Amino acid sequence: MTASGDAARGPTAGDVETSTALVGAPNTGKSVLFGRLTPEYVEVSNYPGTTVETTAAPLGSTRLIDTPGVHGISSFSEEERVTRRIVLRADAVVNVVDATQLDRDLFVTLQLLDMGVPTVVALNMMDEVEAEGLEIDADALERSLGVPVVPTVAVTGAGVDELRDRLPEASAPESTPVASYYGALPDGIDASRAEKTLLVEGDEPTARRVGARDLAADGGAAPLAAVGEREAVYRERRTRVRSIVETVERGSRRRLGERLGGLLMRPVTGVPIALALLFAVFYVMGVLVAQRVVDYAETVLVGRYYAPAVEAAVADLLPASGWARPVEFLLVNDSLGLLTVTVRYTLGVLLPLVVAFYLVIGTLEDAGVLPRLAVVTDRGLDRIGLNGRAVVPLIVGVGCVTMAVVSTRVVGSRRERLITTALLGLAIPCSAQIGVVAGLLAELGPVWWIGYLTLLLGVLGTVGVVLDRTLPGRQDALIEQLPRLRVPRPTNVARKTANRAGAFLREAAPLFGVTAAAVSTLDYLGALDAIVGALRPLTAALGLPASFGEVLVLGLIRRDFAAAGMTDLQLTASQTFVGLVVVTLFVPCILTMAMVLRERDARSAILVWVGSWVTAFVVGGAVSAALGVIT
Repeated sequence: MTASGDAARGPTAGDVETSTALVGAPNTGKSVLFGRLTPEYVEVSNYPGTTVETTAAPLGSTRLIDTPGVHGISSFSEEERVTRRIVLRADAVVNVVDATQLDRDLFVTLQLLDMGVPTVVALNMMDEVEAEGLEIDADALERSLGVPVVPTVAVTGAGVDELRDRLPEASAPESTPVASYYGALPDGIDASRAEKTLLVEGDEPTARRVGARDLAADGGAAPLAAVGEREAVYRERRTRVRSIVETVERGSRRRLGERLGGLLMRPVTGVPIALALLFAVFYVMGVLVAQRVVDYAETVLVGRYYAPAVEAAVADLLPASGWARPVEFLLVNDSLGLLTVTVRYTLGVLLPLVVAFYLVIGTLEDAGVLPRLAVVTDRGLDRIGLNGRAVVPLIVGVGCVTMAVVSTRVVGSRRERLITTALLGLAIPCSAQIGVVAGLLAELGPVWWIGYLTLLLGVLGTVGVVLDRTLPGRQDALIEQLPRLRVPRPTNVARKTANRAGAFLREAAPLFGVTAAAVSTLDYLGALDAIVGALRPLTAALGLPASFGEVLVLGLIRRDFAAAGMTDLQLTASQTFVGLVVVTLFVPCILTMAMVLRERDARSAILVWVGSWVTAFVVGGAVSAALGVIT
């Protein structure tokens, strides 16, 4: 693959193969095109040091990397930072452009060419261009850009073979208008053309990396000498985009999708539509799947057929005493046996939830609805240090907190993911727990229900504000360029769901297995009983019986076990209310904690763990004192 001029940096030392980055905005069909180009082996993983997913697979003699969807190569979000690092190391780029959104997507195209990155443009969704009454002259676009342009329809495979054949033609123009701004940079700066372009656009990490310390500003601001240049570069680039679009696009757009999108964005109509959509997400995740499908998978498929067969097989294969006793306990104990309860959680609970979550999110993404939900809910979530993207994890959390922790990937920055995760682990009861809580509160009356909900919302808001003010960093503003609304394609959604769910389970199942084995070992050694004993002073301080400690230990395994355990205790109305508050705010279940450890890091997991203990007992003690339970 060749390029004119000073191209972007290639592979780092030690690389044994070339790499090609697949770059484009969200909802341009990148993932589908990736699957068409590389149908063999797919590797999905978090980019080092982040929770942003990237996908890679061999493509001939190169390695194709599907980068996160972005609207620019910069540092305004973690997705952009990851994409920027991959692009700077790539030998070439396949820039996927939504042919119906040229005025939006060509900004990234021109930025890549300004950087001197060898590029091939995949002009995707050409079928939808025709459906909208438009016509795009791909040859004229190729002449305007000076790089190969291939019309494609990723969902049908049209144009994919030609795109694959033209990858060796990836190129970049000798020079572009942005070069006129390089004079603002210090003399003698050691930077590639790509890095110079980023510098004049005010990219702080690039300034630090190339040692341009007189450009770097303290406190995370943009490079001082480039602040004025960024806007000038952006204006000039947008002018070029408009000029190109006027040259290559003809026809009159049918605007039904835009009118529907406008309804979702207006407060009067958008809020009710958003609430209806969020209720639909909750109903699918929290009722249909988390309760009905999971209940059938747990109680019938695993509980009635699988578990008894495995227990009988283990009993027949292992001797009744000696070394076999701890092995048998580890494999088939009632708490977290590796071959029984662990399989039940992984296949009976986690698998249906993972598949359902990615189906729901994939459908919302493909339809162009997800960014609009974020915009509509942004103002309310801004008060607790989050932006509108966090609405999806918070709603999914009412169905299953474990799956909601995974869904925090849609949230912008690492800081906001941590805040969202902490709120999920602390103040969002899962659907299984809600069922038991609702039954207990129903016996107490509506006043207790109102008090319970008010208390949880108060804790959620207070903790959100505290975390927002104490965690380092700043809240990311919601920056969304809205894709147009369209009918989601089932094959597209199914392909993304299968890839994402499979990759997730391959990583999550071993982690949960290791965690379950550790807890089973503690149980066999009597450590869990010791924990119950250690909790007695705390339960007494709450005005609750010592047996409530067993309820808390059950909550370590599953939240609904804790709530269900309260049904066997003889408690007053006030004690029941205090107990429900504590088990709701108490440590998330073991499966959720395993996901927190996987999605965040050990430090974040400890923060959630310790924070939930402290909050549960402090709030529970305050409620107990207020109700006069302590005498």
